Amino acid sequence: MKECLILYCEKKDAGSGLDNLKEDKVKGRKRRITSALKVLLQKNVYSQISIQEIADEAGYSKGGVLHYFPTKDDIYIELINDMYAELDNNHRRILKIDLKSEEMAPISSLLGVESFVLDRANIIILINIILYSFENDTLRQMMNKFFENHRMFYENIIKENTKDEINPDGLDEKTAARIIQAVVFFIGLIEEFDPIDLDYIKIVKYVSNLLRAKNPVPDSH
Repeated sequence: MKECLILYCEKKDAGSGLDNLKEDKVKGRKRRITSALKVLLQKNVYSQISIQEIADEAGYSKGGVLHYFPTKDDIYIELINDMYAELDNNHRRILKIDLKSEEMAPISSLLGVESFVLDRANIIILINIILYSFENDTLRQMMNKFFENHRMFYENIIKENTKDEINPDGLDEKTAARIIQAVVFFIGLIEEFDPIDLDYIKIVKYVSNLLRAKNPVPDSH
């Protein structure tokens, strides 16, 4: 009986291992397809990209792509989820860091998030997805969440690192976070049209200085 139980457990573990390998294989193929879409979005307008073109770029047949993504919208949804996951992961990492420190750690963490928005290739992808989202309610809701999370990224940092500080202009954390978010995003957007070879480190240092700036306490009168 004991030997049978051990054999059953070994078979179960082996089956679980095969399931994990299969799942990893599926994830890898899906990632290859979304990566192909990213490449195409850097060169084409979203409305001109077909599933066949995505398949050709990924090195799969059209049927192979449709096996994992029944519609083109599903590929966009997966891509936005990947973007969201990347932002969320960096968000969680940076909340564990003291931005008041002069060490490079917080700079590196901020760079991990903002290099995506500031990168010229990625800003084209974002613009395409934003335009597409005006035609698709599901994508629109996902982009709403993406930008909300991006804003919350800054808002939470401000809350955690300026607890004893008061903004002389009376800006709440949400408004201050929106301003910083807009600065970073539109820098990336304008860089696409008028590139000046931005130094990401300098920009992120400036943003981090905005986040940890000490604001004087106003008079009580």
